[in-house]
Amino acid sequence: MIVPTCPFLYVPVNCIVKMADGVKRARLDGDKEIYLAELLGVNIADAHTTVNEVLRSSGMPTWRVATNIPMATWIVLNHESKLQLFNDPQCAESAVSYVDNAPQTMLALLNKIGVMTVSQWHAMPEERQSQLPSDVLYLLRNRIQERMERERVQERMERERVQERMERVQERMEREWSKFLETVKTLADGTEQVEFRKLTHHHHFNYQGKETVILGEDRMKHIELVVSDIKAFQEAKQRFLEAKENHPIYCVVAAPRQGKSLLLDVLCSSIRYTGTLAVTITYNSSTPYTEKDSSLLTCAPRFWARVVYTIANAFGAKLGWLLFQNSSFISLLTLNRVLELVNMCLPQYSNKGIVVAADEFSEVLKGLRSNSELQDDQISLILSSITQPIYSRPCSALIVSGFVVEDLQLLMTASSRPLTMLWLNPAEQSTREQYYPILEELKKRYPKEGTFPFALYEWTKFSPGLLGLWLEMHKANCPILSIAQLNPPVVGALAYKLAQEPSFFAEYWKECFDLKTEDLLGLKCLRKYEQFYALIHLVPPDNQDRLGFLNPFLVIHKLIRKNYSEAEMDVFRKLESAFTTVPWDADAKGNALEMLVVSALQLRQIHTQSYSFSFSKVLSALCGPSHLSSLTITTKGVKFRSTLATGVKSFPCHDSSPVNKEEARPTGHGRHSFCDDEEMKEARRIAAIGAIKSHGIIHPTSVMNKGCDIILVLNFEEKSKGCALIIFETKSFSSTTVLGKNTPSTKARMVLEGLLKNPNPLEGCNVSHVCFTVCVTNGANVTYDVASLDQCIKDLTDQGISVSLHSVSTKEQWMSLLSPSLYFALPDIDEGTRPINSQRIQ
Repeated sequence: MIVPTCPFLYVPVNCIVKMADGVKRARLDGDKEIYLAELLGVNIADAHTTVNEVLRSSGMPTWRVATNIPMATWIVLNHESKLQLFNDPQCAESAVSYVDNAPQTMLALLNKIGVMTVSQWHAMPEERQSQLPSDVLYLLRNRIQERMERERVQERMERERVQERMERVQERMEREWSKFLETVKTLADGTEQVEFRKLTHHHHFNYQGKETVILGEDRMKHIELVVSDIKAFQEAKQRFLEAKENHPIYCVVAAPRQGKSLLLDVLCSSIRYTGTLAVTITYNSSTPYTEKDSSLLTCAPRFWARVVYTIANAFGAKLGWLLFQNSSFISLLTLNRVLELVNMCLPQYSNKGIVVAADEFSEVLKGLRSNSELQDDQISLILSSITQPIYSRPCSALIVSGFVVEDLQLLMTASSRPLTMLWLNPAEQSTREQYYPILEELKKRYPKEGTFPFALYEWTKFSPGLLGLWLEMHKANCPILSIAQLNPPVVGALAYKLAQEPSFFAEYWKECFDLKTEDLLGLKCLRKYEQFYALIHLVPPDNQDRLGFLNPFLVIHKLIRKNYSEAEMDVFRKLESAFTTVPWDADAKGNALEMLVVSALQLRQIHTQSYSFSFSKVLSALCGPSHLSSLTITTKGVKFRSTLATGVKSFPCHDSSPVNKEEARPTGHGRHSFCDDEEMKEARRIAAIGAIKSHGIIHPTSVMNKGCDIILVLNFEEKSKGCALIIFETKSFSSTTVLGKNTPSTKARMVLEGLLKNPNPLEGCNVSHVCFTVCVTNGANVTYDVASLDQCIKDLTDQGISVSLHSVSTKEQWMSLLSPSLYFALPDIDEGTRPINSQRIQ
């Protein structure tokens, strides 16, 4: 039902504010500086006039002094000296008397003693005032008394007029509020079902015959926590009242497009099922934030106005916020006014609590914090005017959402109330199966084989909100086919920032890859990225060791990376290209995984090539735990080289190994055909030696790559120690595949034996250590058959080359190798093939 007219929309909301300003101006007018020249009826400049100019105002043409002098000189002459100034002795006496009593003379006297205003006159001791001529003193005192009395009368009359106007406006606002209540009551009486407006788009999925909204297990736990608290309030009202000061404000914290709005919608719907009214409001979208929302006089009324607006529209009022926010009664709104509306239109919630969920409330807090005109006590007063009424009632609570932790902590400080932080974690490998129905729904939108943009999925799968935005924006006649086509508002804002400051992300990568920094959350640079909503939080269940990192989707997005340095741009361009392979099978995923590792190592080169690191820390950060080590130089310093080689063939390579062709074929993702041509082997060996001597990262384009996908070459600072090779085997094994003969030990043996055969592929390279690292994405427990490797390790050790065996398999190890920002794009080799746990899909 559409309301045809809204008679309560005529008086501006700032009417009372203007009246208050009027009262303030009236008070200031009474206190402003009053110049004595004004009381004497002359200008201030007349204190510096001359005698003849004063005589000219007498209307007597013959009254003139022979030698014109300024008034400052006149007032110091005695009477005889003044008479001698006139040529005509007959008029001299009258002229002197006229000048001595002129206001200009009084002003000159006052100016001489430094008294120009009424306040200066009152500050002047009475004994000094009495030194002035009696007629001057009498005149001044009378004029000052008359003026002050007139000012008091005018101020009193102005206050009475303003008070009368305020009373009339107050009456009018009360009438308009009553009309508004009657209008909403009429709508409520004709409404069978109350429908509260949703904060965001809800996409329902048909899962096992039921329509459901996909939230995820961690988000459902947050909902259960808050709902259980509300139920506890209902069951123990007296206990609630006794301990109400300790009841928390719930804060939903996440970056944009992480599902905050959807969680608040579902949460409020769940709370309403318990019998408590829950209302969602927002400072975004239909009711956007403005500076008025962080103003001293209008912050709280506009908060409650949003609550009233939501309730009214739940009955079909179809009010527009642009008009409603200028309603005359907005400044009247408090929680009591809201409850008046609830009691009239929602009797089932009468005399019960109320829960308000304020989406993007951090915008208000950010505005308050950045408002230089507000003092700390004023901010506390503003926020307390919102929180105190809510928590003074049983079964009531405030839930807010936001991006910046520092802003939300202001709420705790200002309101003197504890916070319960509800962190929304990104989806990772262990939790991603909960969102597979979204993937299946997306695939249905691309019925033509080979058209589904898997690159976009891999870089958005960490964020259920981004997947939801993709679903919402996708249209059959205008499909989204690439990362660049998905543009939430944060992309444009951040791209604009990087255009102004191209090195904006550089500090993050430097600190992220600096092995001296173990806690990413402690990085000072993270705060500035959080302010631009580019930061993702990963919080364990115990809320300890919170991790912050750059949003992976933003890092790879074309609009943002175009502002990177040329070297960085090249890294991310190749990285995205590796994710666009069709078909997106195990081979393609494996190649993309390789490129993720290469890209992470290149970024380390770019941002830390001037740093020196302990070799043991490098191994720990990049290679995971050690399964076996003959290493004796772990404390030595190493540096990253700055170049990448991609044209090197199959290094290390040992084609005369007893391993047959079937054994050499990779498991998980493939390479090219087997080749045993001696001439080609020699050419590859020579190319490998040249690469080791010249490059920092070797990424073989091998036709026969047994156990070696990426080689990182590190220089020891002690030149006699030469260099170290860290060899990564990234062929990921499926959790549903038997490893068979291609075990980590087999792969390691291929590499180590290849280093021992003649002609020696390390000839002249001065390699003092070889580290072999196998990388698996399924979290499997990697083990080595050390006994099968004893002989080759001994032979290498005899040649002065130490050996260590490592593995990267857990989330923490992958994050350390790739950085968290790249980890969340890690392809799941067997994604979609594992059975879905239906209990984890809410």
